[in-house]
Amino acid sequence: MEKKKTNSSYLYLIIGAIGMLLLVFGLLEYISFVGSTTTPSFLLTFAGFLILVHYIYYLEKKSGISNKVIWVKSGLLALSLLIFTYTFY
Repeated sequence: MEKKKTNSSYLYLIIGAIGMLLLVFGLLEYISFVGSTTTPSFLLTFAGFLILVHYIYYLEKKSGISNKVIWVKSGLLALSLLIFTYTFY
């Protein structure tokens, strides 16, 4: 079976990255609202986020996106998260 690289896979990559950023912002807002990171609901939310991120990276590799693009996306996500946290918290 031949793997085809199309622009639609990169579109889905961008949409997935935006979704992960929105989830992280929601998690940060939850932390600021509750004020404690030791509650079971925070731990479950954080574990669910980690599982989701791992699954999205698995799907990106399976769709044929190169490791270089995945690492660049990860770096940009981490950088934007650091900038957001530094700016607002």
